[in-house]
Amino acid sequence: MVKKILCIVLALLILAGAAACFALNHYGLLSSVHPLKAAAPGQIKVACVGDSVTYGYGIKNRAKYNYPSVLQGMLGDGYCVNNYGYSGRTVGSTADRPYANETLYQKSLAFQPDIVVFMLGSNDSKPFNWNKTQFKKDYKALVETYRALDSRPRIYLVVPTPVYPVNGAVKYNIDGDVLQNEIVPLTRQLADELDLPVIDMNAPFLGHPDFFSDGCHPNRDGALLYAQLVYGAITKN
Repeated sequence: MVKKILCIVLALLILAGAAACFALNHYGLLSSVHPLKAAAPGQIKVACVGDSVTYGYGIKNRAKYNYPSVLQGMLGDGYCVNNYGYSGRTVGSTADRPYANETLYQKSLAFQPDIVVFMLGSNDSKPFNWNKTQFKKDYKALVETYRALDSRPRIYLVVPTPVYPVNGAVKYNIDGDVLQNEIVPLTRQLADELDLPVIDMNAPFLGHPDFFSDGCHPNRDGALLYAQLVYGAITKN
């Protein structure tokens, strides 16, 4: 009887530990163990910077099917693609979880990438985060930190995807109207002002809630389309 109780307690502890690790990882608190690759000599280094969309939240077998992993397969051995996606993170420095405050951000800089793909902004649309002036100011400052790197990377700004309601409401407090009517045009405007190429992830996903697992995060088909669009932009130049 005692042995049976101990087995049950052990099983519950394992389940609790797994749930805690999942939660910590989702909210970016395990960034210190975020799997990153060291580039081999001669490889072109690609840093995919973003939030949970880049991270691959909600995708079954996330490590294999998040868009940076799929992109790595498309680009091949001549490239080293790292996923610096950090769930819940924002552009805005006054928002609840600024990307620039994180260790993973510092790691993305230390990587000295040759190419940076920025896909941020969705979490800035939340009512308690949105500040139009601050967003543009902080996005520009964030981009400039990568432009100042010795590697002089080519930087792509990604126009974020639309979001779709589930059971009548968009999840995670994301404001779809702010995202579509404020952040999308601001991203394009900033890219134009900084003379940076744009990857449009908005238009291809309009009218396609089927590409999302929960209205906000891409499923495997959505992540594949992300990777294809980024691949097309990178290999075009």
